Amino acid sequence: MTDTSPPHTHVVNNGKRELTLDELAVMQPGLDRLMAEIGPRMHRLYFAGSAGNWRLAEYYFRSVVKQLNLCAFSRPKYAVAINAYLVGECEPMRTAIKAADADSFESAYATMVARANAYHDEFAKPYLHWVCPKNPPDDIDFTAGLT
Repeated sequence: MTDTSPPHTHVVNNGKRELTLDELAVMQPGLDRLMAEIGPRMHRLYFAGSAGNWRLAEYYFRSVVKQLNLCAFSRPKYAVAINAYLVGECEPMRTAIKAADADSFESAYATMVARANAYHDEFAKPYLHWVCPKNPPDDIDFTAGLT
């Protein structure tokens, strides 16, 4: 006996239109969009730690790690490298923040940036290299909560 029923398609509504799950999947960000969100978080992490605002540095650090985990999930091709980065480069940063150790923080940040740039080279993207801005963004007070 042959099944002649139409294929089942899940449909969701985003408030503007109905979308199939396949259409919704196409709208999910690729690694380029996900990584574009990491840069500003990394910069804020740096300036928070440089200001000695360890709670804020921890907040941005967790945000960077969360975003990197999403990148690894989203792009399995890069999962091994990203997971290695989370262990090898991010853990020293976590330790420096918990210890409120400014020297270790500076070293860990420099290592994170250098290793990220090396991964870009490894994955044939040598034109993508991070640098930390010389000046902090002016949309956040990096000393907030310090008293």
